Amino acid sequence: METLKKNLFNKAGLYYSLARTGQFALQGYLLPWMDFLATGKKREAPPEFKNHIKEALQKIKQLHEKDLENIKNEIYPIKVLYPENPIKHAMRYPQVLRDAFQASKRRKEKVSDKFFEEAAEYLEDVPEYYKRNFHYQTGGYLSKISAELYEHQVEILFSGAADAMRRLLLPFMKVHFQGSQGEGLQFLEVASGTGRFSRFLALAFPKAKITCVDLSPIYLAKAREQLKEFKNINFVQGAAENLPFKEGTFDAVVSCFLFHELPMNIRQEVLAEGFDFLKSGGFLGLVDSIQKNDDKEFQWALKQFPLDFHEPFYKNYVQNPMEALLADAGLKNVQSEAGFLSKAVCGVKS
Repeated sequence: METLKKNLFNKAGLYYSLARTGQFALQGYLLPWMDFLATGKKREAPPEFKNHIKEALQKIKQLHEKDLENIKNEIYPIKVLYPENPIKHAMRYPQVLRDAFQASKRRKEKVSDKFFEEAAEYLEDVPEYYKRNFHYQTGGYLSKISAELYEHQVEILFSGAADAMRRLLLPFMKVHFQGSQGEGLQFLEVASGTGRFSRFLALAFPKAKITCVDLSPIYLAKAREQLKEFKNINFVQGAAENLPFKEGTFDAVVSCFLFHELPMNIRQEVLAEGFDFLKSGGFLGLVDSIQKNDDKEFQWALKQFPLDFHEPFYKNYVQNPMEALLADAGLKNVQSEAGFLSKAVCGVKS
C-alpha cells in the first residue's frame, strides 16, 4: 500500500509539474508576436533551438522528477508546489505581453539605460553596473511593474522550470545541516529579489532566521509583501558587495540568479564578503546559469541568451566557472549539480 501511495504521488506530481511547464510554454508562444508588432520583423528561433527541443524537454522532465524525489524525501514540503491564485495569474499575463512589446522596442533601438521617473530616482544610490534595463525590462530592477512581472517572466523564459531550478541548492543545504529544520541557524540570502527562493528556503528550514538582502528597494518591498506570512524573515536593502554585517555572523550565505549579472570583480568581492560573514564550518551556496562545458547540449543557448536579452556580463560569466571562484575565495569541498539550464554550486568554510 505504501508503495502504491508513493507511485501515485510521483505520477500526480509529475503530471502537475509537466502541466505547469506546458502552460508557461504556451504563454511563451505569443511573445514572438509581440516582437513582430514592436519591430515589424519576425524574429526566428535559432536553428539549434529546434534541433535541441527534444533534449530540452527531457532535461525539464528529469528536473521535475528530481524535485518530486526531494519532496518525497522531505528535503522540502509539498507546499513548494502550491500555485498562486489563478485569477491573479491570468490578469497579469496581458501586462507580461505589454512589457514584452516594450522590451522588443528597446532591443531594436539598442536602448538599455532608459528609466522613467519612478525608477530614475534610485539611480544615484546604486552602483554603475546596476544602472541598466536588464533583459530590456521596464525600469530594470527599479520599477513596480518590473517587480510585479519578474517571476512570471522568468517562468515563461524557462518553460515553468525556474522554481525547480531554484530548489537545486536545498538538498545540499539539508545534507550540510544534517536534516535540520533550522533550529538556531541564521541564513543570509543575497540578492533575494521578490523573494521566490526565500519562500522555498523558509519552507525547507522553518525554524531558521533568514535575512533577505536586495539592492532594489522596489523588489525588496515586493518580497516583504509576498513573504509576510513568515515571521522568521527580515529584510535589508543594500549591495551584495557592501553589506553591514559582522564577520562570522551567519551559518549560511546563499543567492539565486545573481552572479551572471555581476562584473567579474564584483563577483569576487561578493564571494569574499560572503566568506567573511560565515561562521567557521558555514555553508556558501548559489544557484545560477550553467556555464561553458557544464552541458554540451546547451552551449548554443549560452551564446544566444545575451543576444536576446541585455546581459552585459553573461559572456564573461560563462567563461569563468563558479566552482573555481568559490575555491579561490577559500571555500572547501566545493560541489555542483546541474539541472536543465541552471546549476547549484556550494562550498564550506573550514
